[in-house]
Amino acid sequence: MIAVIAGRRLCWVMIGPGAGMVVGAVDSVVNHVPVLLGEVATARAERGGWSQAAEFASLIFDAGWAATAVLVGWLASRRAGPATGTVRGALAGGLALAFATAAYYGTDLFFDGGAWWGTTTRFWLIGSVVLGPALGAAGALIRHPGPVSTVAVLIVPAGAALQMIVLPPPPESRMAGPVRCTVWIAAAVATVLVVRGIGRRGAGASPAGPG
Repeated sequence: MIAVIAGRRLCWVMIGPGAGMVVGAVDSVVNHVPVLLGEVATARAERGGWSQAAEFASLIFDAGWAATAVLVGWLASRRAGPATGTVRGALAGGLALAFATAAYYGTDLFFDGGAWWGTTTRFWLIGSVVLGPALGAAGALIRHPGPVSTVAVLIVPAGAALQMIVLPPPPESRMAGPVRCTVWIAAAVATVLVVRGIGRRGAGASPAGPG
C-alpha cells in the first residue's frame, strides 16, 4: 500500500521525460519525411504535398518546444502547494527539454548515422538545462491566480511570436508564410483570451455597487 502511494506521488517525475521524448522523436521523424519519400534532393519549394505538410508541422514544432516545458510544468504541479508545485514544475520542465533534445538527436542518428554527441547536441542540452526549469516553473505558476500567473500564461504565445522575428522560418520554404501567420494568429488569440479572462475575474471580484 505504501509503495502504491509513493508511486502515485512520484509519477509526476515521469511527465517531463515522457513528453520530451515524444516531442523530440516526433519532431525528428517529421523532419525526415522528405528523406522517406525520396525528395531530399528536391528543392524545398518543389517538394510534394506530404513533404510540405511535414515541413509545416516541423516548423510549428520548432516554435513550440517552450510550450512543452510550460505544459509539463503545469501538469507536474497538479495537487501540490505553491512552493512544491513550482519546484516540481521547474524539474519537469528541465527534464522535458533535455529528454526532447536527446530524443531528437538520437532519432536523427537513426536516419543519418554519424555521432550523437556533437557541438549542436551540447549546445541545446545546455540550453535545456538553463531555460527548461524557468519555463517549467512558469507552467506551475499558472495555477496560482494573480499578475505572476498572467505573465506565465503569456510566455508561450509571446515567445513563439518573438521566435518568428528573431529566428524566422527559412525564406526558401513555401511554408514560411503560413507558419508565421499561424503562430502570430495563435499568439494574438491566446493574448486576447487571457486579457478577457483577467477582465472577467476582475469584474467578478469587484464589490457590487449600491442598489
